[in-house]
Amino acid sequence: MKLCETFRSIQGELQGIGRQAFFIRTHGCNLGNKCTVDCDTRYSWDEALGAMSFDKTVAELDAEIVASGVDAVVITGGEPLLQQGDIVDLVRRIHGIDWFIETNGTIAPVEALHENDRVYFNVSPKLASFNPGPFPLERSIFKHVVTPRIDVFLSWELRIASMPAAIKHRTYFMPASRTREQYSRTLPPSRLGATSTASTSARGAYGRLRGQARSLIPLNSSSSMTYQNE
Repeated sequence: MKLCETFRSIQGELQGIGRQAFFIRTHGCNLGNKCTVDCDTRYSWDEALGAMSFDKTVAELDAEIVASGVDAVVITGGEPLLQQGDIVDLVRRIHGIDWFIETNGTIAPVEALHENDRVYFNVSPKLASFNPGPFPLERSIFKHVVTPRIDVFLSWELRIASMPAAIKHRTYFMPASRTREQYSRTLPPSRLGATSTASTSARGAYGRLRGQARSLIPLNSSSSMTYQNE
């Protein structure tokens, strides 16, 4: 497999959160600069920034996972589903492992992954044309990275309203921010004390989205925050 890095850490979001895991970050992305959000792992694909890669066989990864002593593996990127053949081989070699694949949702999983009940998909759609259909609903979470602006909220309110309940309840939102300062700069005016009609609409859309789907947008937190897009 063509990789960027491997390491052991704690899964920090969505399915598998809190679990000790072996992380495999694959090299390469099918979207690259076409991505609609600020990618926080450009070092896994952007050669202009000096992206580096190395190769490891499935057998080598198998040995590293077993040696790590964990029972969860997170495969992220880049876009890991570009290398599905190797992922299928790896999953078939090791038993008793839960696999969490983090993907941008533009590549449908092959049947061997789709039908394996130990393989989970943490999908972070990056294109408006995203279709959740190819992913196994009972083992998938859809995390949309959004900019906290009124036009974005109102647009998502319309989209969420038309979603089937089963998908709606597996949909999360996360602010397109890496620090509290960056997040504050894009807040709806109501969060900063304004009382305009626009801010009232933003506050209403905010609340309705939270009621219709899950939210990772921290409305009442005062702690320091760092957000990741993948």
